[in-house]
Amino acid sequence: MINDFENSIINLDIEKSIQYCKEIIGSGQTEPIDILKTISKALDVVGQKYEEKEYFLSELIMAGEIVNELLKIINPLYKRDESTRVATMVLASVKGDLHDIGKNILGMLLRSSNFDVIDLGTDVDSDEIVKAVKQNDADFVGLSALLTTTIHEFGNIVEDFNKAGLRNKVKIIVGGSAVNEDVAKKYHVDGWGKTAVEGVKICRQWATKVGD
Repeated sequence: MINDFENSIINLDIEKSIQYCKEIIGSGQTEPIDILKTISKALDVVGQKYEEKEYFLSELIMAGEIVNELLKIINPLYKRDESTRVATMVLASVKGDLHDIGKNILGMLLRSSNFDVIDLGTDVDSDEIVKAVKQNDADFVGLSALLTTTIHEFGNIVEDFNKAGLRNKVKIIVGGSAVNEDVAKKYHVDGWGKTAVEGVKICRQWATKVGD
């Protein structure tokens, strides 16, 4: 059924996607994290179809709507222990980028791991990100860029943190289909993740050192 679930997302069938998701959860045989990994795999295929011009912007938007509906179903499975805060994370899709699926999944996983998450949304200006870090005394910043035309914003944001005297205070992780190790090195960020699942692992590792 997990393969059918993946294909239903790739084929942009919202009704079947929701149906399979509920059935997989109901069976109790698949961990929520594996459901998220399946969604991520399906989104990779959708992204490939977009790059190959088999899918267009309308299909990307539809895929986003499907995933948002699936996250509503999956989110209650992640129970948070409110007694212990691990770290504070500011999340944002960078200026010029309206995509937020990976960011939203990362935020959900971080909240379930007792992170305080301040999600600034999409198309966020650098000044707003720096301001949010100051106001919330944040430990980490997560930046998303799906488009190759927006990844240069990483450099602007890092520069603004340097100007504000905050660069040594926060760790910055980046993600999105346009991101790879070369991009992370070029813009001098602290880490990058191909998927939200990889991203949350890195943040958990960082969080063990907060307060040391």
